[in-house]
Amino acid sequence: MTEKHPTAEAYKKEKTLACETALVLLLEAFGTLKPTLRLIGGLVPRYLAPEAPPDVPEHIGTTDVDVVLDVAVLAAGEDYSSLRDQLKKAGFRRHTPNGKPPSSWQWACDVLGERIVVEFLINTDDPNEKGLVPLDGEDISACRIPHAGLASDWYLEQELRIKRPDGDGTTIETVRHADAVAFIALKALALEYRYERKDVADLVHVLRYYKGAPDSIAAEFAERLATGKHETPLRKALQVLEAKFCDDDFTPGHEKDGPGRYAAFHGIEDPEERALELRNVSGLVTEFLRQVNKQSS
Repeated sequence: MTEKHPTAEAYKKEKTLACETALVLLLEAFGTLKPTLRLIGGLVPRYLAPEAPPDVPEHIGTTDVDVVLDVAVLAAGEDYSSLRDQLKKAGFRRHTPNGKPPSSWQWACDVLGERIVVEFLINTDDPNEKGLVPLDGEDISACRIPHAGLASDWYLEQELRIKRPDGDGTTIETVRHADAVAFIALKALALEYRYERKDVADLVHVLRYYKGAPDSIAAEFAERLATGKHETPLRKALQVLEAKFCDDDFTPGHEKDGPGRYAAFHGIEDPEERALELRNVSGLVTEFLRQVNKQSS
């Protein structure tokens, strides 16, 4: 995975806009296969909770683009054999991280003066299953991510308009990104598998600012649980959130590392302000879980 900055101040709007431009160029490169792509990761809060001052602040942004591939569809498609050539024509090259050999699942392009890395991901339902899945006949692979298939089934569409970096005018594309339930679940599961402050910041932003949240997301979450689809990862996500943010018999929720990561990411150092925000974050997640449990009973 590409490096995530430990503090919010390191994230720049220009980098996020470059990521969005790279995403549109990527969709173009996939041609008829682009409807099979699903966006997850740090760009998604930008679309789930769009900036609307003064109530909804701008999301902090991201430094890379994470897309989930449907390998079965790619392998069956007639355009599959030319995918590598299409990526290169769009300006993408295999990413070479810190002098290491070129990566087959990370592809990079230079956009608006920024080097943007796109990571190709694939679903696995086994958290112990790691490594890369090569795409037949291509110099491309995808990295296994636990339960990334949530976004394949549960997604929203967002129209993007970008000014082409080649000067050819404005391009319009539709991105299919994880919906609120898939996003919250995937971010919660990420807390179980890695220690990144940015994961907590993204999760809290959506729980706070998604329309009608946290009640609206809780209602959607409960509805999904009732269907039985993806029940295992959904229930695991709820368990992780409870463990990271909520009171238990030994530790108050506001003293746990969920709220702690959030405060550290946003550089909240004033003791009173920090203490209040720790309690607010713990309370937000606790209320979300309470509503899910209430509406699931």
